[in-house]
Order: sequence, then structure tokens, then C-alpha cells
Amino acid sequence: MTDTAIGFVILGIGLLVVLGIVFAVTSLLVGPRREAGAPPRGVHMPSPSWLPLISALGMGVLGAGLAFKGDGEIANLWLAIPGILIIVAGIVAWVRAANREWRRVEHGSHDDGAAH
Repeated sequence: MTDTAIGFVILGIGLLVVLGIVFAVTSLLVGPRREAGAPPRGVHMPSPSWLPLISALGMGVLGAGLAFKGDGEIANLWLAIPGILIIVAGIVAWVRAANREWRRVEHGSHDDGAAH
């Protein structure tokens, strides 16, 4: 095996050990699972949205632009610029949707006893 392969094996084993320790500690601290009760009065769950996924897609395109670059270039601009634009558009749309929902909740009667 090459030195690089040995390094990846050591890194993988280290990651598995750390994940095992985290799992053991959280299992001891959290304890057994309990049945979830009903949410308190007036709890409002956000509506489903594709906007977080769109932002993540933009981050993937930006990452591809940074990874698939030419010699001496910082990034592949044909991928990085659209990736940045997708990220910004997704985040702006996500914040605007959250603000609209916040205003709708703030001005509506949401303490009707039912959680939604």
C-alpha cells in the first residue's frame, strides 16, 4: 500500500473511533427514548420548502467550481459564479418566505389551542 492509502485508512479508523465515542457519550447522557407528547398551545410549524435544498444545490455547484479548476486558476468560473448566484437567490428567497410567514403568524390568531 502507498503512503496515501495508509493515511486514509488511519484517518478512517480515527473517524470511526470518534463517532463511536460520541455515540456512547450521547447514549449515556440522553438515556432511553420517551414517547413525544402533544406540542404546547399555539405552536406553529413552518410549511415545507424547497429553498434550503436549492441553497444546498448552489453550494454543491460552487464546490464543483472550486474543485474542477484549471492549472493556476482559483476556480472554474463557469461553475463558481452560477453556484454563488444560486446560493444568494436561494437564501434571499428563503429569508423573504420566512418573513412573509412570520408576518402572517404575527397578525393572525394562532393561539386557538391547536398545534399546526
